[in-house]
This record gives sequence, C-alpha cells and structure tokens, in this order.
Amino acid sequence: MSLIKRVGLLAGTTALTLTCGSLAGTGADAEKQSDLEARLAAAEAKIAQLSATSKDNWLTEQRAEEIRSLVQDVLADADTRSSLLSQGVTAGYDGGAVLGSSDGNWLLRTNILMQQRFIYRQQDNDAAPTVDENRWGFETSRAKFMLSGHVVNPEWTYRIDADLGSNNRGPIGNQNAYLSYNYGDGWKVTMGQMKAPFLREELVEAQHQLAVERSVLNYGFTTGYVDGITVSNEGEQFRFTAGISDGANGAGATAMTPDTEFAFTGRVEYLAMGNWGQFEDFTSPQGSEQGLMIGAALHYQTAENGAGLADNDYILFTFDVSWEGDGFNAFFAFILADWDNNVAAADPDPTAFLVQGGYYLDESWEIFARYENADWDAAGVEDLGIFTIGVNKYIAGHNAKWTTDIGFGTDAVDAAGGVAGLSGLPSGFTNFGVDDGTEDGQIVLRSQLQILF
Repeated sequence: MSLIKRVGLLAGTTALTLTCGSLAGTGADAEKQSDLEARLAAAEAKIAQLSATSKDNWLTEQRAEEIRSLVQDVLADADTRSSLLSQGVTAGYDGGAVLGSSDGNWLLRTNILMQQRFIYRQQDNDAAPTVDENRWGFETSRAKFMLSGHVVNPEWTYRIDADLGSNNRGPIGNQNAYLSYNYGDGWKVTMGQMKAPFLREELVEAQHQLAVERSVLNYGFTTGYVDGITVSNEGEQFRFTAGISDGANGAGATAMTPDTEFAFTGRVEYLAMGNWGQFEDFTSPQGSEQGLMIGAALHYQTAENGAGLADNDYILFTFDVSWEGDGFNAFFAFILADWDNNVAAADPDPTAFLVQGGYYLDESWEIFARYENADWDAAGVEDLGIFTIGVNKYIAGHNAKWTTDIGFGTDAVDAAGGVAGLSGLPSGFTNFGVDDGTEDGQIVLRSQLQILF
C-alpha cells in the first residue's frame, strides 16, 4: 500500500470518528467537533497537494520494494562475510600480534624490536694523532622485524627475521630463516639459517641481554649464524641440540661456495632448579623462583681443501653456569679454542672467561656488572680485559626498557684478537674501537632505549 493511500485511509477513519462523535456530543463537545473538522479540512488539503505531486516526488510502491530488496541483499552479504571472518580467522596479541585460523593449523606472529643508542667513546690514538680521541653519536643498532608461527599444523613451525639496523652487515649481521618440525616428546628437527648452538650469551636474544650489548669476548668466539640442520630434544631436566652446517658465521653463502669441508656443533644443558623458560634471558625480577642451569657445548670444523683457501681447523669448547633467584642473577662462562691453521708455525690455543651478575633495587631498577678476559695466546696480540657496570630501568619488562652502561678496557682491544677466520674483533655491535699498539684504557659509554612488541 502506498503512503498516499495510507494517509487517505487514516483521514477517512478520522472523518468517520468525527461523524460518530457529532451524533453523540452536545455543548462543549460541539466546540471540540468544530476544531477537529477544521483540522480535517487542513489534512485533506495537504493530501490533495501531495497527490498532485506524487509522480515527481514520491517513490512508487514498486520502486520502494526494489530498494527494500537491495538493502536486504546488502545486509545479508555483510552478515555472511562477518560470519566467515568470525569462524575462519582469529586475531589478537599473544607474545606478538597474532593472526591465525580458527582450527589452529595456521598461525602468523609478528614482533618488532627497536634499539636506539647514544654512544660516547674515549681512547688514546697516539699512533694516529689525526683521529679524534673523543667521539660520540647516535645509532639505530637494531630495527628488527620478526615473523614466526606454524603452517599446515602446529608441528610445522618457522621463523624469518629482517633487520634494518646499522649493524646488520657481514656474517654477524645475518638473521634467522628456518623451518622446524616437531615430532613430539620434545624432539625437533630444524633446517635453514640459524644460530649454531654454541655460546649461551649468543643464543640469548639481543632484547633479553643484561647489558646494552653482548660482550666483546662473545664476538671473538661466536660461531654465529650458520646454514645447516639440527636435531634437538627437551626433557624436564636435560635438553640438547646437535647439528651439521657450512661452518661458523657462514650463513648467507650459496651451497657451492668453497668454505668448510665439515662442521659440527652440539650443546647440552642440565636444569638443576627452576624451569627452562626463566633462562630465555639473563635477568630475574623480584619474586622469581630459584633457578640453576649448567651448559656445555662443542664446535668442530675443518676447512675445505683447495688452492687459495685458508687451511684452518677449529675445536671450540665452552662451559657455563646460570643462576637466578628472587631479584638477582649470575652467569659464568669459560671458553677454550684449539686453532690449527696447518700453515703457520704457531697454532694458538686462546682461552677466555666471563662473569656477570645483576641485582634489583626495587621492582623496576636493576644494577649489573660484567668482567670479560681473554688470553689470545698469540705473539704481539694484547690480551683482552673489559670491566662494565650499568643500570636497567624496566618500564614494561623487556618490552620497554632503558639501559645505560660504561665499559673500561683494562687492556688494549686488539683487532688481531679472536679466533681468526671465525669473526673479527671488536664487532660493530659492541661500539668498542681498535686500540693502537699496546695502548689501553678505552672507555665506552652507551645508553639504549629498547621497544619490543
């Protein structure tokens, strides 16, 4: 029924009511009847006016029905899409922004790490007097984008990293790019580009360190990122990872690039107290339970034979202890290397150790200290000695924290240090420079703001 017809019917009903009222009322009712008749006359005049213009200004019943049908179709489509979204996709935040399928077989987790630093360095440069001995500046040390999750089903997991930071250069700046399969009962196989399971300090991620950066010592012995395959198992008290690869810090090269004939790395850890999760970082907030973990690792590699290739063989060993409790943490590591270059008369066997610890002053302020020392066992190469103290302000745990530390070189930081062919000292990550000759006393002040989400 059209709007005009509905108004006409209403007017007719009103007229009938008035007529009935006129038959029953007298006196005051007559006055009311007169007023209603006047209103009815005005309504009839308005209806006549609308009827005259209905062809130009009013929707016909047919057109109104078409619009009504179109609206219903749009609403039905929107309901269908909304239903598909709610039934097929889940989204939220769980250790990162998460997007996944409702059946749990597909998951994408994204994380972003930002580390912004201010650095001041003072070092003697008598051998190069034109070089400024006092330097300072700012850098974006890390700007890392991390993707992780699983595909097909929860057993197939993956991780891919990309870093736009200033230190993402060279072998040490490589990133994760691997795929894993979980066989159950703690067994897992991983293949791709990943960190070799050797130094604990290297295996703890950059955002979970105690100081602004890993030690200079770490970058002198680290096996870093490799291309290879590993097998791992994690139980209640023991876990291990072992694998073969293209050699220490060899990630990113093509498979047929001449480098290493064979490389093996294995690490085992024993959990005496606590849980595995608390050892993903080096800190331990107030209220944490007691935890003690002991680890040991071995790396062996031999160079590929061929003209022009460095004929280096390496055996690296490390032993470490991690202890955490109610607002305190402590870490000790010992490293031994047997380097055989098969050419030079001298085959150095460097040794090193590191000790560090932290203590919470309250729920968000933590002080820490670290000492690192290395005897490179090489003529003309200064031993390494660096003492570092600092403070952490946890704004929101590791997700937002400010760290400031200052390092003192008790001995020269020599570029010839480290195990040749594995890495170079000092790494750009540490912000320490190369001391000239036998000079020592280098001072490095670093202040870093970290955001992780």
